[in-house]
Amino acid sequence: MLKWGLVISGENLTLRECLGYARAAADAGADSLWTTELGRDAFTPLAAMACALPGIRLGTAVATFARPPMLTETAAQTMAELTDQNFVLGLGTAPPAWNADWHGLEVTRPVARMREYVACLRTMWTGSLTNPVDYDGELIKVRGYHRFIPAPYPQVPIYLAAVQPNMLQLCGEIGDGLIANTLNTTRYFKDIARPAVQRGLARAGKDESDFEYTTLKICAVNKDADEARRLARHAIAFYATLPYFDIVLDPMGFGEAKARIRSAFAAGDVETMLDSVSADMVAALALAGKPEDVLHQAREFEGLVDTLLLYSPTFAVLPEQTHANHAAIIDAFAH
Repeated sequence: MLKWGLVISGENLTLRECLGYARAAADAGADSLWTTELGRDAFTPLAAMACALPGIRLGTAVATFARPPMLTETAAQTMAELTDQNFVLGLGTAPPAWNADWHGLEVTRPVARMREYVACLRTMWTGSLTNPVDYDGELIKVRGYHRFIPAPYPQVPIYLAAVQPNMLQLCGEIGDGLIANTLNTTRYFKDIARPAVQRGLARAGKDESDFEYTTLKICAVNKDADEARRLARHAIAFYATLPYFDIVLDPMGFGEAKARIRSAFAAGDVETMLDSVSADMVAALALAGKPEDVLHQAREFEGLVDTLLLYSPTFAVLPEQTHANHAAIIDAFAH
């Protein structure tokens, strides 16, 4: 069985409830626990998990590069210290509209910005009171940075969230691992994701054995398989609104459904969004069904990824559905 981790987004869950599911997942044999940058910041819930569950691997899936580099590098080193270097800094760009509308950040060259952002973080970790550092990139600049507390570790593993070939290649070149984004298929990994990452690894002269392939996977588990598939539609409908997933959706023949979903989203029509998600889309894009169905679907990714990061649907989902699905995911994957 592939390694698995649980993504705890926090939607419909209190922080205390998040910790409860984190503990249950750890007891069930989860490899790792991950948090998102929505609803709550990505780091604070992980700090609570680190205190409650010492020894388990923790990661952000993902923190975004809208945060100033200093805040990311200090947060990452704090988490590395708190977990005894058992922390993964997962970084992503976030959709362009979110950057512009929520952060006032216009990003026209996301791959170039991510390259500089990662290089800047790694440079800043080397700074000290007696050795201030500069980072002089084209897009990101830091002057005379004093790290007032010496970094407890020389580096922190950095995984990049990626969908498109250029970001995937950058991930292989400069990253320690990949966090493939939420909508993906085995075909996508075979034809696009792994070849692009491998080009980046080759460019940097890195060994693939030192690199971890992970993927966010929509996961809905229920003794009633139809109910699980209905729940999975919620996540597919939301993420299908993001244009960078065209590279996954169009080759699978989901272009028309995607267009209907986006039109309904623009009109605020959630019901039509959900109705536009076909059974074929659920089968291709999610782990959904009875526990035995989901485990069988998960095995299709063996040899393509190292770790599945299981993500419970959140978009337009009721609290009782969130609770039931977290418990069902943990029970299904327990070993």
